[in-house]
Amino acid sequence: MRFHFYVGLLIISVAEILLFFGVTWIKIFFTPLVWTGYILLIDGIVFKIKKKSWIMNRAKTFLIMAGLSILFWYGFEFFNLFIKNWRYVGLPAALWVQTIGFTWAFATIGPAMFETADLLTCAVAFRIKTKTFQTPKGILYTISVIGALCLLSLLVTPHSIAQYLVTFLWLGPLLLFDPLNYLRGRKSIIRNWEQGNIQIFLCLLVAGTICGFLWEFWNYWATTKWVYQLAYLAEPKIFEMPLFGYLGFPLLTLDYYALYSFVLKWKD
Repeated sequence: MRFHFYVGLLIISVAEILLFFGVTWIKIFFTPLVWTGYILLIDGIVFKIKKKSWIMNRAKTFLIMAGLSILFWYGFEFFNLFIKNWRYVGLPAALWVQTIGFTWAFATIGPAMFETADLLTCAVAFRIKTKTFQTPKGILYTISVIGALCLLSLLVTPHSIAQYLVTFLWLGPLLLFDPLNYLRGRKSIIRNWEQGNIQIFLCLLVAGTICGFLWEFWNYWATTKWVYQLAYLAEPKIFEMPLFGYLGFPLLTLDYYALYSFVLKWKD
């Protein structure tokens, strides 16, 4: 294993131990700490398996992805101002400490999901071929418009309605950007489907599910954390997250894939 695998394992282990002993700063920064450790650990495993990884071979792109992850999630936070489906509790009094914690945690979201998807891919998971097909441009433009309308609807409807539209938030970016990626010759889920390759799609879905469970598991024990206030299907819960809400994590991974491909101009 590469050195950073052991660093990641050490970060997670020490953070867990110090959280148990109630160390204040660990309780505040527990989420970004363990996710930093997780990213290093998984990247080390991926490098061990296929001799290349995001950190070891694409460090510049990895850092850009982390920066974009911050911007992407602040975008989701903006939409949450209208739907109010989650909020943060146990925040430190100092605004600068809050900002560091939020920004650091948001930087780990995209990289964590993509590292996990990489691990599944190099483990030869879901190597399935399906029939090829062709998607008419008219359908692609229609899907993109639907995605834009999903996001716009969150901004123009009153909260009494918007609070029920959380699914629009998780579907909107994917529907808006993935067809545009296809039309511009960039990596897209639709293009993969057309080519009969659904491995990336399935690995992203499962990666989102894995990360979602870990997010909620580690979040549950932290002092500074998020809680949910869904307008429907709020029970039963696994940790702080209603069971229904776990469906959002796979979609979030697809959103990030579409957003990264659009901004970074990823080509097939």
